[in-house]
Amino acid sequence: MKIPKSFKIFASTVNITTDDNIRLSNDQVLGDCSFSDLQINICTEYKGDKVESSTIVDTFYHEKIHIILDAMGEHELSQKEKFVEVFARLLRQSDESAEF
Repeated sequence: MKIPKSFKIFASTVNITTDDNIRLSNDQVLGDCSFSDLQINICTEYKGDKVESSTIVDTFYHEKIHIILDAMGEHELSQKEKFVEVFARLLRQSDESAEF
């Protein structure tokens, strides 16, 4: 799956940056996001090693869920990492297994 460059939340555009040289708020994570900045950042390299494409997609979905929850005003839910991670994996699975 390809990571989009952007997507809409309500009337706002959320931009996604994927890069080897992104400086995140915490060097123990592969991605971060800011609803106020309408930005998702995803590392493609971690501690000198390339990040697998599947992990990049997982990270995108994880950060997207944070953005969606924050847009909904569900800040407490957005802080619950276990909830966000399970929701992200289920959303990815539903998107990738959809039949048209």
